[in-house]
Amino acid sequence: MSMIIHDVAQGSPEWHALRASHFTASEAPAMMGVSKYQTRTQLLQAKKTGIAPEVDPATQRLFEQGHATEALARPIVERIIGEDLYPVVGTRGNLLASLDGIDMLETVTFE
Repeated sequence: MSMIIHDVAQGSPEWHALRASHFTASEAPAMMGVSKYQTRTQLLQAKKTGIAPEVDPATQRLFEQGHATEALARPIVERIIGEDLYPVVGTRGNLLASLDGIDMLETVTFE
């Protein structure tokens, strides 16, 4: 089974809807019970009900800073590997990842 690439912008309403119906890479720490931000029980409750807690402005700023840093790092990685990379949102079955970069042949990923 290969990855399906979705034409959605990270942070958009479409992206949030897609995330709600998949298990995401960023939820892995909570799944394993090691997240400092969310317990496994809170994650399971959100998946069961479809109700996610609101993101406060401070947390949203952290997300935005992280995305900006990833965008700044991508050209550095591109120079190192000699390939252009593109951010993508991909699914495989019930799993989803928002990758910071992938090459055109989908053989090299940057996260």
